Amino acid sequence: LEVLVIDVTHPQLGIPSVYTIIPGAHFRDRTRDSSVVFHAAKIQSQTVEGPQAVAGIQKLIESFPNRYDLHFFMGLALEYQEQPREALREFETALDLNPGPLDIASVHTHIGVCLKDMEDYKGAIKVLERAREFDPNLKEIYNLLGFCYFKLKEHQRSIEQFEKALELDPGSAIDYANIGSNLREMGHKKEAIRLYRIALEMDPTIEFARESLARLEGEVEASGK
Repeated sequence: LEVLVIDVTHPQLGIPSVYTIIPGAHFRDRTRDSSVVFHAAKIQSQTVEGPQAVAGIQKLIESFPNRYDLHFFMGLALEYQEQPREALREFETALDLNPGPLDIASVHTHIGVCLKDMEDYKGAIKVLERAREFDPNLKEIYNLLGFCYFKLKEHQRSIEQFEKALELDPGSAIDYANIGSNLREMGHKKEAIRLYRIALEMDPTIEFARESLARLEGEVEASGK
């Protein structure tokens, strides 16, 4: 294979840096089945204003029918517009069109997002567990499972899911905060305070963690314990 190495060193920084291109090779396995149509739909779903994205992807669906990736990106566009019911239909259509093995977990995960947004937490858990069977290393699955169990007040199960997310991404501040919220609901105030502090040290912008921390510190100080 031909390998092209481009010097992209910044002239002022002077830090050696190169960009390597191998024509015909793929950076990840999931890029093997990509195409111009795939990328057109992906860009529409991620960068174009809501209704315009839907209209653009619909034109692609009409021109290239029975492609699961187009229905998947249509689902994403609708999901971003907070239309979970409409997005759910598109994701289910994508699933019926036999997505590749590497994409099945993503489709199931977004079905779980829709069900979560529709407050069908038990239904979401069922679908997310299915997603986990296809890709146990997809962190978003555990974030969503943790959220759903939290809403169902199954706090120990919720903590277990957020801990699994942290195993995959130890630097995820939001998951420390999420564990803190479960501990708060279980009445373990001091433990919750510790987790909130860890989260805020890593990411000071997590507002719910900051508010909960202030409230819990006030309660603990008032109780003298």
